[in-house]
Amino acid sequence: MALVGFVDWRGNAIRKEVHGGVRAAWFLYVLTVVTNVVIIPNLLNLVTYLHGTMHMGVSASATTTTNFFGATSGFAMIAAFLSDSYITRFRTMLLFGPFMFLGYGLLALQAYLPSLRPPACNIEAELNSCEVVHGWNATLLYTALYMTAFGDGFIRVCLPSLGADQFDHEDPSESRQQSSFFNWYTFGISFGGFVGLILIVWLENYKGWDIGLGVCAILILLGLLIVAAGFPFYRNQVPQGSPLTRILQVLVVALRNRNLELSEKLEEAEDSRTGTGTGFVQVPPQRKSLKFLDKACIHHGKDGDWSVCNATKVEETKIVLRVLPLFFSSMIAYVSNTIVFTLTVQQGGMTNTSLGKIHVSPATLFIIPITFQLIMLAVYDQFIVPFLRKRTGYVGGIAHLQRIAIGFASMILAAVIAAVVEKKRKEAVVQMSLFWLAPLVLPAWRGRRDVVHRAPGVLQQRGATGHEVDRHGVVLV
Repeated sequence: MALVGFVDWRGNAIRKEVHGGVRAAWFLYVLTVVTNVVIIPNLLNLVTYLHGTMHMGVSASATTTTNFFGATSGFAMIAAFLSDSYITRFRTMLLFGPFMFLGYGLLALQAYLPSLRPPACNIEAELNSCEVVHGWNATLLYTALYMTAFGDGFIRVCLPSLGADQFDHEDPSESRQQSSFFNWYTFGISFGGFVGLILIVWLENYKGWDIGLGVCAILILLGLLIVAAGFPFYRNQVPQGSPLTRILQVLVVALRNRNLELSEKLEEAEDSRTGTGTGFVQVPPQRKSLKFLDKACIHHGKDGDWSVCNATKVEETKIVLRVLPLFFSSMIAYVSNTIVFTLTVQQGGMTNTSLGKIHVSPATLFIIPITFQLIMLAVYDQFIVPFLRKRTGYVGGIAHLQRIAIGFASMILAAVIAAVVEKKRKEAVVQMSLFWLAPLVLPAWRGRRDVVHRAPGVLQQRGATGHEVDRHGVVLV
């Protein structure tokens, strides 16, 4: 059976028995693990590199790390627009993912060649005499960082969406597999982070940053080659053109028709994409909100996309407007979350990091919440979800929005704990133990997982005309 709106790598209609499913998802699981072996430890250890090797101040190191993370998210928005509008998600990853490999390669080269970085010195003991990275070396550093962020953003946004495309949400069996995919996708992120926080942090701190960053570049290249090998099995969603243009058309036409009377049945314009004729459509009862946009469907003699819109465009615009509160609330909640991660590494550098005779790197502390998450995800997917599914009726056990709400609460808790711990650290007579930070990173990591990695479940695009409504009346794109 062929699925409408999806094609294979050659542009032909796909077949369920050949394309998609768990077999295609396995290639994406491998890329998820490999990329997070690299991304998570370097994101958490970047403050240490910038401060200890590039001799930036503590504040400048934290700011650069935060800007790096913000740039990654900004590039992810560009990637989402391109992959949904013009090129498929698989091609987007193959075209722009190599920038991440090149970025880590440049960072490794700079860490290897003494002429490309400041002279070595102990910045804690010789604070005023250490040379801060500047000039051409600083340009090379920022170029490498933002090339890495560019590639990371494009891979990050396309990977979960491409994985969700491999399962038909209208097929009950594949719908359960899609929900399970997001659980195991998150498991792959945690497992990759667990391995990276042990292996990569150890290499960077004890064997040299050049070796650690070089291994990262090789791993990224390996992951891209593996995901490219699965191209015969992927289901690729056909791009529908720029959604921003369609939304703008609806808003402009509705504004022009604001003084016209809206009848119960709306006259729908001819759809240029399908060639269907003009007709009348009844607006479904659950979509009675934002009725002023329905005026964009009023046909008053003029044809054209900027004069009259069909009901599909209007409903798409309503869907986007309905999810804006989630978008803005996620932005507000995530501000403190990013600060908690950089603050934790800074705090850890000023605490007692000894565990007996073992020296624990501050970035390695995040193994605690990742280990907890690995265990909980396996238990959750295999036992808790089937139990909740029978009682709630949701394929995923509970609604995605409920999980995101738990994530928001965890972020708030993490910020409160961070403030309390920092106050105690400043007042302590002797160095406090690094492990006092564990209660901070646990809710912070939990909140990040629930908000970031459950958002695709809410916002997963179903195509131009396909959308569903959950039990709370929230339209899922």
